[in-house]
Amino acid sequence: MQPSHSSSDWKSLYEVAIRETDRKKLPERIAIAKNAILNRIEQSIRNPALGDHCAMDAALRNLRRIGRA
Repeated sequence: MQPSHSSSDWKSLYEVAIRETDRKKLPERIAIAKNAILNRIEQSIRNPALGDHCAMDAALRNLRRIGRA
C-alpha cells in the first residue's frame, strides 16, 4: 500500500523520478510519481488550481517519455 502524500509532494516525487540514474529503480520511481500526480489531480477536482494542472500535465508527459527510454 502506497503511503499518503501531501498535495505538494508530487513535485518532489517527480524530481526524484527524473533524476533517477539506476534503470532498475526507475520504473518504481515513475510509478510513485505518477500516482502522486494523479492523486493530486483527484484532489484538485474539488479545489481547482489551473497552474498546478499545467505543471502536472507536463510532468506526466515527461514521465511517460522517460519511462519509454
